[in-house]
Formats: sequence, structure tokens, C-alpha cells
Amino acid sequence: MDQQLPKHDCKNFVKKVFLVLDGAIPEEEKQLFIEDIQRCKGCLEHYHIERYFKEFVYNKFERKCCSDELKENIISEIKKIDAEEH
Repeated sequence: MDQQLPKHDCKNFVKKVFLVLDGAIPEEEKQLFIEDIQRCKGCLEHYHIERYFKEFVYNKFERKCCSDELKENIISEIKKIDAEEH
């Protein structure tokens, strides 16, 4: 990349790490983020820990669909709570 990286800011890392891991930012911005955190050992280690943890959780837990009845009950309870608050 031929863009100049700004001074590294660990606080900015914390704000962006989950956006990067969730795929919520454009690829170019992700690449700048990766280049930036390579300048800070602590941030780079934190990024890898978060990435491995996310992969672990994703691979270890089985996703199960719930029944239509359960979905309807959950929606009904949410509507009740919402009605009580308003």
C-alpha cells in the first residue's frame, strides 16, 4: 500500500478490532489496520487472540434452528416487554 500510516494508536485498535474480525469494514481499511497493528507487538498479539477465540467459538458450537413455536413465543415476549415500557 502506498498510503502513509498515521502514528499508531492502541485506543484506535480497540475500537476497530471487532469490526475487522466481523468483516464490517472495507477490505482496504482492513489492510491498513493490519499494517498498522504490525507496528505494535501488544496490539498484534491481542488481534491474534481475538481472532483465534472467534474461530474457536465458531467451530465449536453447533448452530441449531429453533422451532417456529419458540420463535413466536420469543417475539411475543419481546412485544409484551416493549408494550410495558411504552
